Amino acid sequence: MAGGFTYSNMVALLKVILPLLALALLATMFLVPRTIDLESAIPFADIELETRLRDQQVTAPSFSSQTSSGHLVAVTAAKANPDPEEPSRIVAEDLDTRITLTNGQMITVLAEHGEMDGAFQDLLLEDGVRITTSSGLKLDTDSLTMSLDQVRAETGGPVSATMGFGQLDAGRMAIRPAGESDDIYLFFTKGVRLLYTPETTTKDP
Repeated sequence: MAGGFTYSNMVALLKVILPLLALALLATMFLVPRTIDLESAIPFADIELETRLRDQQVTAPSFSSQTSSGHLVAVTAAKANPDPEEPSRIVAEDLDTRITLTNGQMITVLAEHGEMDGAFQDLLLEDGVRITTSSGLKLDTDSLTMSLDQVRAETGGPVSATMGFGQLDAGRMAIRPAGESDDIYLFFTKGVRLLYTPETTTKDP
């Protein structure tokens, strides 16, 4: 039929209509607004986020160094942030300090509170300071100042030590090498008192 709607006309019309429909669907996908719960996508509560931004808090920080003699010093904490009164100092909580000596011996120091200078050279440990050696010695004191670039430390006051053969109390305790040797020793001074408790032995009948 001349002038009628032929198959060729239909194909030509579909070539125009189908692309237009596809464009319309894409436009609908991008232009239709979708509701997004932004609060559920934020992992921190508003108060916690504001606190972290204000205090510049770092969670689970760690620091390690090696002395010139080869001893290793490692410090970890639950959290740390700059001191508000002196930003050059770092304040930390729940500290775990480990000194690994070249002879394989280890000294562990735990404390609830700590302060480190900006040069990362000295660390002040306070509140519930517990010192443990791999040889079985346990010491308790109120504060301990220790170096981070060499194995040197000293308590700020009295120290109480528990060992296999008794109890030792002293006004001060220091951890440092003896003389020119690299060997590390514990020195007790200022009124040392030792309570010796001998082991009880059972004799055979």
